This record gives sequence, structure tokens and C-alpha cells, in this order.
Amino acid sequence: MRRRTVLLRVGVTGGMLSLSGCLSNNGLFGSSEGIDRRGEITITVNGESVETKPQFQSENVDNESIDFHLHDSDGRWYMEGEEPVTVAEGISLLPSFEYETVSGSPVVTIEGTEYDANESGTEISFVLDGEEIDPTEHEPADGEQIVLEISTETADDT
Repeated sequence: MRRRTVLLRVGVTGGMLSLSGCLSNNGLFGSSEGIDRRGEITITVNGESVETKPQFQSENVDNESIDFHLHDSDGRWYMEGEEPVTVAEGISLLPSFEYETVSGSPVVTIEGTEYDANESGTEISFVLDGEEIDPTEHEPADGEQIVLEISTETADDT
């Protein structure tokens, strides 16, 4: 399990406490009844993987959420809040991501660019462990692999 690593450096001037990684619900600061789930995640836009980009990692943003987040370019999702979230809620909790359903179809916004499955040539799929899912209904379990794939027609396709 990935837990926040506590490093203690003791020297002439005293001790220094450093923390890295996630705090678990039963970790350094006591125990709680929250969740501790994680799994793999792949998010692609027109074949380009984006989940490991630094701007989406908790370490690099001010608006990270413990409820659903990414770390250190490792291609994993982490859910450590008080209540489980659905895949759609989790995507919306990632920095610079938004998920909504419009006319029954998914709309995903990444860094201000909107991908709307209602538009001709745009396809959005959520796959969990090889099967397509409704992201608004499914709460990922520990160890599950989430794939969000977005494809759009480009000028090269015509």
C-alpha cells in the first residue's frame, strides 16, 4: 500500500518531519472510518495519455481533493475521503477536469477544452476492467482499472 512516508531527520538543530505520498485513513493522524481505495487509471484524448501530466497531480495544484486524486505520474487513482464517489464525480474532482451529462450523453472538459459526446465525431467511453460502464452509477472498488477514452474527428480525418 502507498502511505505517506514519514521521514525524521535528527541533527544538531533538532528534528525535521517530512511527509510524502497519501495519508491513509488509519495513518499518521489516527484512525477514521473513511475509505482507502486505489487502482489504475488511463485517460486518453485522441490517443494521447494525459493522466500522468504534472498539472493533474495533487502535488502540483492548490485545489486537490482527497476524495479522488492522482499522484506523482504513476497512472493510479486514489480515493480516500469519507464517502465513496462515482467515476463521474471522481473525474470532476481532478484538477482542471469537469464531467456532466447533457441530453443523456457525457460531456468532459479538460483544461477548458470541452468534449461533448452529443457532437458529431466525438466519442467518450468509460471502461472499467474491460467493460463499458455508466460513470454516474459506478463507484470504483479497490484495484479496479478505469479507462476514459475521448476521441474527436480532426482535420486529418477528412
